[in-house]
Amino acid sequence: MEWSNDILLIIGGLLAGIVNTISGSGTLFSMGVMTLTGIPLVMANTTTRPGVFFQNLTGILVLRRFNNFNANTIQLAPVIATVLGAMAGAWCATVVSNASFNLVASVVMLGLLFTYIFPASLFSKLKISFPKSGVLLAFCLFLGGFYGGFIQIGVGILILAILSSAYKMPYNESNTYKLIIILIYTVPTTLYFSFTDNILWRPAILLTVGQVIGAFGAARFISKNNKAHLWAKTISILMIIATLIKVWFY
Repeated sequence: MEWSNDILLIIGGLLAGIVNTISGSGTLFSMGVMTLTGIPLVMANTTTRPGVFFQNLTGILVLRRFNNFNANTIQLAPVIATVLGAMAGAWCATVVSNASFNLVASVVMLGLLFTYIFPASLFSKLKISFPKSGVLLAFCLFLGGFYGGFIQIGVGILILAILSSAYKMPYNESNTYKLIIILIYTVPTTLYFSFTDNILWRPAILLTVGQVIGAFGAARFISKNNKAHLWAKTISILMIIATLIKVWFY
């Protein structure tokens, strides 16, 4: 791998760490830069996981310092449900074909692109409610975990929405809780991908370096700015477009 690709991977990791810590979908950048360096999208999906773990760990440590987040408030049921779903999704990620994964990932990216481009007022009339039943809520988180284990892109936004709506958490608290849940389920999924030889370790390490730096800076920033997620939309849109062009036309 050329040194220019190494620099590109670190920059992609940096952007991924920033965006993932602020809200979610930062995996667009880590997966996107890997596809630009010639790595198949299905392998890029699994190679991102070590960086996701360390960036979330960094974000949690910094946010806990500034937000005084109480780890004792964490409920066990949502974590277990999400982990079980993530393991099922991780298995699916290792058996799906490259062509099928490209199609699924492209649909997800187009969905995110739609939400980024069109004004928020378009979605304000949509009333999305989550079940109050603990069992049904756990099932929702299981599905969220399955999605995250399978593709990871945008899972932070999905889990953040569930926590904010179902558990009525304020943004800063639900965002930290989201990072903790993703951190926990990333441990078994990363081990699984590693044992099944689905991680390219050189790109993974370079991405991790960038993601840790990005997460550290972003966590300090959002601890003082509740609107930090707004600016990330533009670079996310550009990354989605670049990735889709690379996957389908080159």
